[in-house]
Amino acid sequence: MKRSLALSFGLLVIALLWLVLFLFRPFLSYPSPAQLTCLDPEAGAIESLGPPHRVFGLGLSYAGHIAESPGLYDPDSGPPVFKKRLRSVNRSDRIPYPSREDLLEAASRVDPGHAAALGEQIDEIPALLDYEVEVGLVVLESFPVANLARPDFVPPLGYFVANDITARILIGMAPEFDLTVRYLAEGKGLAGFLPVGDHVFVPADPGPDSWLCVELVTEVNGKVRQRSSSTDIVYSPRQILESVAHGEGLDSFEAGDWIVTGTPPGVALQTAGWLQRALLLVDPSAQTKVSVMAGSEQEGSAFLHPGDVVRVSAGFLGHKTSRVVR
Repeated sequence: MKRSLALSFGLLVIALLWLVLFLFRPFLSYPSPAQLTCLDPEAGAIESLGPPHRVFGLGLSYAGHIAESPGLYDPDSGPPVFKKRLRSVNRSDRIPYPSREDLLEAASRVDPGHAAALGEQIDEIPALLDYEVEVGLVVLESFPVANLARPDFVPPLGYFVANDITARILIGMAPEFDLTVRYLAEGKGLAGFLPVGDHVFVPADPGPDSWLCVELVTEVNGKVRQRSSSTDIVYSPRQILESVAHGEGLDSFEAGDWIVTGTPPGVALQTAGWLQRALLLVDPSAQTKVSVMAGSEQEGSAFLHPGDVVRVSAGFLGHKTSRVVR
């Protein structure tokens, strides 16, 4: 009897230790910022930003943002990679607030049947519109991905400021955790969801590990929401390109390809890290997640609402100001 109790107690302790390790694992492998060389803003040219060929995105690339959003962070794999639809590129001063139909249409591009079921089950589907100030990269000349394996290869890149707008409710629409990134990509790919600046900085003499060192700031209605140095990024430009190539199965990058490289901390969606990890174990239904997330949409919340003015800036790259409109 005593041996049986001791065995049961031992198994319970092991289970609890495993649970604690799972919940806090991202913080045990907390990444450090990459060791990069700052580009000289005086050594280069400011040019007009042309239209994109393709647009890719990177998630969880800043140490501070990983700390506030560890649910998708896996220290054993690269950052989440997604493709933004070209219709998201926004040169205007307005960000369209998506309707319920827009959100269901976005979900239907992943799974039409699942989206139809959500439409029947849920009446109110708020967008939970979020902001993300980011450094954007533009590929200046086409090159094969194989070149990235050469230590002396310097990717031909320019830099611009971007605001990676996201309808966070699409995360909740995912029927299972493994599909989260696909639904998140649709939540980032809606029309007008990538406001960008007008200019691109082209460095004159970049090195293999050069990076644009600027202060990234987001203001909503004049109040600062994000303020962090771009040096907090945990990946080099080469690693960013490698991650995109691997995630999207690319053999080459083409001139005009854009990559939005991730955001520092301070986004509107704030959920305790341990709770995000716990949800991976439970993996609740999409209907439950949407209903719970909808409770955080209210006037005065950190999410963007029609009428809000959001301004993102990146040092000498300038800024982009947009108003949310219905």
